[in-house]
Amino acid sequence: MRFIDIAFITPPDDFEERAAAAQADGVENIGKHSDVWRDCKPNLKQASFDKCYYCEMKDIRSDGTVDHYRPKSKYSWAAFRIDNFRFACTFCNSRRTDQKTGEIGGKGAGFPLYEGCERATCNEEIGNETPLLLDPCNAADPDALDYRADGVVVPASQEDANPQKIQALTSIEAYHLNHSDLQEARRRAAIEIQEKIIEAESFMKRFTGGDLTAKQPYTSAVRDLKRRLDQRTELSAFSKRVLQAYKNKPFVDQILATP
Repeated sequence: MRFIDIAFITPPDDFEERAAAAQADGVENIGKHSDVWRDCKPNLKQASFDKCYYCEMKDIRSDGTVDHYRPKSKYSWAAFRIDNFRFACTFCNSRRTDQKTGEIGGKGAGFPLYEGCERATCNEEIGNETPLLLDPCNAADPDALDYRADGVVVPASQEDANPQKIQALTSIEAYHLNHSDLQEARRRAAIEIQEKIIEAESFMKRFTGGDLTAKQPYTSAVRDLKRRLDQRTELSAFSKRVLQAYKNKPFVDQILATP
């Protein structure tokens, strides 16, 4: 998960009028106006370079969905608010069973809050509500997650009383972030990054030792590592975490420092 700044998403030209009309049609008719949020999908996808906001994967076999971060079944007043829309893959958005582990995950209509916290009944009350689900459109939330080299997502904090640890644990389950296929994709990415670091270091030593033919393959290896961090690339947040484990190597530290 990485931060998605939705403040700059431009809605379709007639969005405001259609959203207002749909909202005015009543709670019982929300589903009849699903085209209002579906038509925002291209704009939402563009903001994340076609990646699911929650897991950072592109599912080329599916066109994805528009998730309501605050479910429309519980927050009818937010059913047509574009700042409540998230582009999501099917596995993060819908309840699914992991065929390899039997574990069930996916957000569905769930939206747990901290115990004792009341649900917001309008947009003005959002500041008083504390969700247990991390929001990729909240700049601070993605930092609550950490990644192991074997592809498993874990809370960044190890302190049981830390609210962010509770949010991370809840979100990992809700968004199905440790689905076996996703975990395997991360594990493979980690292996490829580690191999590329070894390759880059080998060519760098040869180049600095006077072998000029090693410059081009060293440059190519560094380029490949930088591409892993690009926000357009799948699992870029995970790749950054893998590289951070090697930041004692100056060339890796330089790659991480590159904007």
